[in-house]
Amino acid sequence: MFCIWYKPAAPVVPLIHAPGGPARFGPGRRSRAAPTGAPLMKRREFLGSAAAAAATLLPLPGVMPIVHAQEKGKLTFLTPSSFSLAFSPVLYASAAGFFAKEGLDLKVEAGRGAAQVVQLTAAKQVQTGRTGGANYMIARVNSNAPVIAIATIAQRSPFAVISSKDAPIRKPQDLAGKTIGVQSAGGSMEATLDLLLMRSKIDAKSVRRERVADSAASFGMIQSKRVDGFLGNMSSAIRLTAQNYPVATMAMDDGVPGQVYVAEESVLAANKDAFVAFLRATYRSAQELSAMDDAGLQKAVALMRGKFDIPGSDNTPIALADMRANRELWVTANPKQLLRCNESQWKEGESLLREAGLLKQPTAKPLYTNEIWEAANG
Repeated sequence: MFCIWYKPAAPVVPLIHAPGGPARFGPGRRSRAAPTGAPLMKRREFLGSAAAAAATLLPLPGVMPIVHAQEKGKLTFLTPSSFSLAFSPVLYASAAGFFAKEGLDLKVEAGRGAAQVVQLTAAKQVQTGRTGGANYMIARVNSNAPVIAIATIAQRSPFAVISSKDAPIRKPQDLAGKTIGVQSAGGSMEATLDLLLMRSKIDAKSVRRERVADSAASFGMIQSKRVDGFLGNMSSAIRLTAQNYPVATMAMDDGVPGQVYVAEESVLAANKDAFVAFLRATYRSAQELSAMDDAGLQKAVALMRGKFDIPGSDNTPIALADMRANRELWVTANPKQLLRCNESQWKEGESLLREAGLLKQPTAKPLYTNEIWEAANG
């Protein structure tokens, strides 16, 4: 059963930024995924924090300031989980200074699930973020969430069902009667799972869901028989395989746009220049990463690792395999259309979700806009 979580009237409190340190979600909480097997976090607990004032930085005497493009403003970008090379279009753009060159002050924060990205963007606690195409469309249509997709970064689902070779899940029919781990209730993973079950004519009630972090460490839950498998992104599957775990993987292509960048409608309208700068820098980043050979990718990974804590990025073979697999998700038939929302793909995705019974209301608002992409790449 897919649960609708979005509640427009719920109060929110901004993220806390410690000067010189990582962002926190409330006092003492770092922006990392919850421990494996932890219960679903209550929204009230997560949002029960107060805002901290930002420190003002003054240039040192005699030091020439760095000259950037005209100031475009500030944005906070939220990833759906702990930092991963799957998010390298934004992480590399940040580490390489592409956002700064566009005059944009962008902070990147790690979240706790795709559903949370839509939730906090809608609440204006963050300005933009990455989430799953399916769960975004469900929130937009069923709950009238005031967010809109401004780009498609993964053209197909980046997820796979990860299981053990001792009891492999190799086809959708193998899911019946199993306990499957998903990162969050109502997130992109659960929506992808529901759609896969529908298309395979499998009763969704026959598949039990458990809260499991999208992490290579979660394979321990399979080994301890707590779950039969879990949904993870390409990075998790690659790290497990490279570390010689007895892993079986089943790719999940559900026909819906895989991963998208979203923004709250009124925030987008009031800060168009900032979002244009964001997409222009991210487009440049993804194009450069897509064209790199292994030597170039290795340097790019090292640059990202110097700014962000990215598990597995210090192992060169794993990191390179991770980058190669993820960048295949970005590219369409026309590489120049990278990040653009493809009209036919979105129409098909909406149709599939309606067929699955996941979209319960008429589509009253546009699901995406290419206006920012056109302004960034025109």
